[in-house]
Amino acid sequence: MDKSNLALAWLSILLAVAAGCAMALQPAANARLASRCEHPLQASIISFGTGLIALLAVGWLFQIGFPHPSKLQTLPAWAWTGGLIGTYMVTVSLLVAPRLGATRWIALVLGGQIALSLILDHFGWVGFAQHPMSWLRLTGVLCLFSGVLLILFY
Repeated sequence: MDKSNLALAWLSILLAVAAGCAMALQPAANARLASRCEHPLQASIISFGTGLIALLAVGWLFQIGFPHPSKLQTLPAWAWTGGLIGTYMVTVSLLVAPRLGATRWIALVLGGQIALSLILDHFGWVGFAQHPMSWLRLTGVLCLFSGVLLILFY
């Protein structure tokens, strides 16, 4: 691997770890926001509103426009669900994470991510490259689930 690919690989790892850290902080920020709102959905609306403003500002800064509608017409229905999934995640996290705690919340989210990811990779669904399930991958997932269970019950 040449130096530029190695640097990109390390940058990708650092960005992924930072995203994981952000996921641990996000429920607390949204729950605090919800504590000042009359309804949890108000906090979700504010959260996504500030996110939209930030995205529009970055898009304006880098002069990124919107895609031509003809490019969007052929998308499969599931490709439009990203924002809905984000809305679900933010709303559920602000309702549930404060009760569970950060570690249990993230462990449960991780458990769900791992389970579905294994299936998506095995079948190559929704645009992922196909990576067949193997005993080693399954063993790794079982080890991760064991860790989730330890976090939940001990």
